[in-house]
Amino acid sequence: MAERRRSSSRSGGSGGNAGCIVWLILLCVVLLLFLLNWGKIQETLERTNFHEIVKTERDSGGKPAAPKPEEPAPAARPGGGGDSAAEEPGVAVRPPEPRPDPAAEPATEPAARTQPAQEPAAEPQAKPGAKTAEPADKPASGKPAGAGPAAAAKPARSRAATLYFVRIDDDGVIVRQEVKRQIPATDSPLTDSLAALLGGPSDEELRRKLMSLVPQGTKLLSAQVRGSTAYLNFSEAFMYNHYGIEGYAGQLKQVVYTATAFSTVQDVQILIEGERHDYLGGEGVYIGKPLSRNSF
Repeated sequence: MAERRRSSSRSGGSGGNAGCIVWLILLCVVLLLFLLNWGKIQETLERTNFHEIVKTERDSGGKPAAPKPEEPAPAARPGGGGDSAAEEPGVAVRPPEPRPDPAAEPATEPAARTQPAQEPAAEPQAKPGAKTAEPADKPASGKPAGAGPAAAAKPARSRAATLYFVRIDDDGVIVRQEVKRQIPATDSPLTDSLAALLGGPSDEELRRKLMSLVPQGTKLLSAQVRGSTAYLNFSEAFMYNHYGIEGYAGQLKQVVYTATAFSTVQDVQILIEGERHDYLGGEGVYIGKPLSRNSF
């Protein structure tokens, strides 16, 4: 009986020793495999963010952290290659910033997006559908700026006039001289011609030794044509001529010949300050009736 117990205890002890040896061998194999694959294990831990998960659980008091929602993969950059941070293992990928809806943004010029920060802020863009204000320099009528009354003014009209001046020849005789000249034109051609006569000879006419015997300072107050007679009203200066009787006759010829150059005028009635006088000056040149070219 005792021998049977001894044999059973021996067999039990040898079986336990063999089991321990087997487990020890397995442990060594596992440890060896672990050491051989340590690099891959480390890479796997970094790829799965195992350290971050353990740290998060430790900070939260042992409670498991809520699983993060799966982040969308960042869009590949133009030209291929994708995001370099997403390709490296263990690097946290930042989620792409949300982009505003292009339809909700007002239409802006490309230059407004690339404006430097130090420059003044650009004016607010008009809302879609809003009517843009026209430039201040653009007239409401649509005509280009600068097309004002001065630009639209028509050129001044002019016409040919026949004037009469005098010239003194070598013998001292006063000779009447006809002159053709372009003068500004209005609706009163007779007044235009007489005003040019009272203005005297031009520079070119002076070089031709022409002169006027009409007293300086004489003004034409009015000019009217009744029938075939022109009624010419002069200022009082027309009454005084320092050339004497020949000067009075010469100034009357200049006025009468200039007025009767118009086909509708046959003779001229001289008025002084609106009144009719019988004689011009103290020399006694008669002006009490209309004068024609045949009167001289």
